[in-house]
Amino acid sequence: MSRASDSAGIAPNGTPFDHNDSQGTAPMPALDRIESGFFDRYPDHLATIDSHTQGEPTRLLIGGVGSLPGPTIKDKRNYFESRFDRVRMLLTREPRGHRGIMAAVLTEPVSPAGKFGLFYMDARRYPYLCGHATMGAVATLIETGALAAEDGDTVITVDTPSGPLDAHTRIRNGRVESVAVDMVPSFVFDTGGELDVAEFGRIPVDLVCVGGFFAMVAARSINIDLAPANSRRLISLGMAVIEKANRAFRVYHPERPEVNTVDVTEFYDDDPKTGAGTSVVIYGESHMDRSPCGTGTTAKMTLLHHRGELAPGRVYTNASPLGTVFKGRIVKTVSIGKFDGIVGQVRGNAQITGYHRFVLDDRDPFPKGFLL
Repeated sequence: MSRASDSAGIAPNGTPFDHNDSQGTAPMPALDRIESGFFDRYPDHLATIDSHTQGEPTRLLIGGVGSLPGPTIKDKRNYFESRFDRVRMLLTREPRGHRGIMAAVLTEPVSPAGKFGLFYMDARRYPYLCGHATMGAVATLIETGALAAEDGDTVITVDTPSGPLDAHTRIRNGRVESVAVDMVPSFVFDTGGELDVAEFGRIPVDLVCVGGFFAMVAARSINIDLAPANSRRLISLGMAVIEKANRAFRVYHPERPEVNTVDVTEFYDDDPKTGAGTSVVIYGESHMDRSPCGTGTTAKMTLLHHRGELAPGRVYTNASPLGTVFKGRIVKTVSIGKFDGIVGQVRGNAQITGYHRFVLDDRDPFPKGFLL
């Protein structure tokens, strides 16, 4: 960050100006005085780099909580949750955040191939996996020079609560062009379920696991277009589906006993002519994903493969409510316990939106933030 000298002020556009050019008005305070005063007043702060992946925000926590102990990312996440859950609420709730913020915490790697560790948190919980945040973290660390990557394709392994993920990063002229994440093995848990939802009657639901469990609902079954104009109705219905699914169904992961709840609703549609799809994903504290959702795109591919409608290797394009897209493909088929499943890969990109220092004033009436 540039620093102005004591004899200069900062114009509203951020450029320095000389005090003598202020036409007799009082000069604006010099930037270096603002910075030094800020850090003198608030020596403890949380450092984040924010980005968005096809419209969906990621707030990457890079400093302020120290090193997190534990041999696995789950252990590190559990340590953070037990001692720093207030930080999660501070960063993902108003007035510093909002219910749509997905935060991620940068840690040391825990696997031999890992370049860094990452776990995820939103205003409600600690998700097991987030595709868009993984893309955002990889792109951010390369763009800021924290990770070295030459032009061409580079594989970067990210340690997550769901295990190591390979991120296939494409660099051109020193800039990140795209990031493709190999997701954890996913599977269809059950199909043909039904939920009785007020004002909608019985809604068909399929259950798919990609790190965590999705309730998959075809848009044609609810007669609502997957458009931003219908966001309020889709959010309300999506949260009702999550609540009712957890009452009606007992889900489990055959290899990870902690994964036993339905946390996400995905409304989906497909164009039979092009084979491309659209998804609206609802999760957290009543949030509608602005991106096509990395895990959601994988859940869709998993369901389509289960139906015999998507073969391994074929590129599948999935659009968000904003019209941004992820491109996915099935890398291979696998078995997860008794379930047949896939490993999906999803490609997108992210752009940095800011570098932030968040503080908590000792007089702040909302030390844990709030949601309206």
